Amino acid sequence: MVAWPHAITAARLVPDTDPTLPGTAVSRGRTSALVVREALLRAARELLDERGPAGLAIRDIAARAGVAPMGVYNRFGSKDGILNALLEQGFAELAAAVTVRPDVADPLAAITTGMGNYRAFALANPAMYRLMFDLPIAGFEPSPEARMMALAAFERLVDAVQLGIATGHLRPGDHEEIAQRVWAGCHGATSLELRGIAFITDYDAHYAALVRTLLRGLAARPDAESG
Repeated sequence: MVAWPHAITAARLVPDTDPTLPGTAVSRGRTSALVVREALLRAARELLDERGPAGLAIRDIAARAGVAPMGVYNRFGSKDGILNALLEQGFAELAAAVTVRPDVADPLAAITTGMGNYRAFALANPAMYRLMFDLPIAGFEPSPEARMMALAAFERLVDAVQLGIATGHLRPGDHEEIAQRVWAGCHGATSLELRGIAFITDYDAHYAALVRTLLRGLAARPDAESG
């Protein structure tokens, strides 16, 4: 799926809970590494949403979470580590968004809903979407784990296409290649919308018509309308 990619207020950690925090008193106990990691990831997501990928500086992430900069390296290894954690989070959210209950009677309607949810996710999370698909940070390469999360999101569409072929609603063919066509069209339209590159005024109607056109071209009976 990739060739490379909530607004939750980060809880501030009390200064004596972790050895990476300034002024830590370790004898009073430590906050678990998981809690610190989650606080850093929340902080990174907030900064991503507020400033875009360019705003993901280690010192700023640490300051937002109330953690010393070394805490980021201790929990994620490097800046790439936290970028990959964000990618995994983003693709998990996208997979959840595009997952639609299968409908044997009208699988094309499920694809329509799923691709509508794809656009809705992008519009609600433009900075995350850019990180996921544009890879705007020089020298960064997604990890195998992040790539697997991307594939898992794409496979939601592949599954829906497989059902459409199996039920005779879509013409037979390579289900992954057909899913790629649908995704390419919807991703392209969504990316253009996010960049404000268009000669239309009604994006909702345009996108709905695009999805209908894509599915009509792939349908076993092009004259059949899905819900």
